[in-house]
This record gives sequence, C-alpha cells and structure tokens, in this order.
Amino acid sequence: MAVAPKSHLAKPKSTRFLLRSYRRIPPQCGLYYLSGDCVGKGIVTNLSHTGMRIQGEHAVTPGLELSLRFELTTGGPTIEIERATVRWVNGYDFGLGFVRINPSAATHTPITPIS
Repeated sequence: MAVAPKSHLAKPKSTRFLLRSYRRIPPQCGLYYLSGDCVGKGIVTNLSHTGMRIQGEHAVTPGLELSLRFELTTGGPTIEIERATVRWVNGYDFGLGFVRINPSAATHTPITPIS
C-alpha cells in the first residue's frame, strides 16, 4: 500500500489578510511536469497569473524547480513554463510560482513570472 508523503506547509509570513487583485481560475486541465528526478502527470486545479495548484502523481518538496507543459483548452496552444518553483506541498497537491515562461506562452496567456 502506498503511503502519502508528509505535508510541507509553509508558515505564513504575516497574519494580516490581503485581498488578491486577481482571480484564480479552476481549469481542471492535465499537464506534464519535469524535474531532474522525475517526469510526472497532474491536474491543474487552480490557476492564477503568477502560479497554479496541481494534483500530481509524485511527491515533491518546497523549493524544487519544475518545467511544465499543458493546454488550457483541448486542441489549444501548448503552454510551456520553463521554470516554476514549488511553494508548498500537501500530500500530492502542491502550489507553484512561475519563474520563467516560454515567450510564445506569454502571447497566449496572462501568465507572468514572479520576482
């Protein structure tokens, strides 16, 4: 029987509530992610212009850098994120912050890298 990985939830930097100036989109599209250690498949469950939440098939750790490929719509353009950093982990769910985006992906989406 497989054992789920332990959660690595980051501690909040501040307890002050901040209202986001952007919307999150729940696209439910599939994607592939690649690190130096693994190639995995996952489902995008939440997407914003600076990051996304994924339900993956491999355990990852905060700070790990991944490359991503996905389509927001069936038959639509393939979006390539050259580098994204794992920000938090909860079992096989994890959050990513976009670091470097393929220039062609930037023309098809409002995704922007974080500083």
